[in-house]
Amino acid sequence: MRRPVDRGVAVAVLGLLVVALTVVPALALSTGKAEYLAQRREAAAALSSHHVVDAVVLTTPEMVGSEPGGGASVRADVGWTGHDGHPRAERAEVPSSSRAGNRVPVWVDAADRVTPPPPTEVVSRASATGTAVGVLALGLLGCGALTKTVRAVADGWARRRWEWEWARVEPEWSRQGPG
Repeated sequence: MRRPVDRGVAVAVLGLLVVALTVVPALALSTGKAEYLAQRREAAAALSSHHVVDAVVLTTPEMVGSEPGGGASVRADVGWTGHDGHPRAERAEVPSSSRAGNRVPVWVDAADRVTPPPPTEVVSRASATGTAVGVLALGLLGCGALTKTVRAVADGWARRRWEWEWARVEPEWSRQGPG
């Protein structure tokens, strides 16, 4: 014998299971795809307005932090000839093996300011994958939390209902006594 609240919980849990198995993965895939396409648009825009210059490392490179994957972020002053023929110098990220006097590639914008390189295909895919996995995890955790909440609310309602019904029946049972 099932109470109406049990049937309601079963329908809600089944609905959340369907959402967790269909809607959440579809949302994760579409979000990941959108992130990938945004990264590729960013790369295309950067490639159309930015270019690489052959710069010379002017100062001893300094480690300024770490990068994902364990690599060090190394910066140094670099110099190059701008598109107008005038010398330019700015602080830029350089390979960790660089020494003063080494030549290094540096990305610059149309105004000859140092800019980060455009995202590579690998970076775009990694970013999209991370976004999709994050959305999937949050969606599944959300469905799990909602399932737990529905069960807790239903159990609380059923317990109060049972207490209310027992309060009505218990006086009758108490008067009858044993046997």
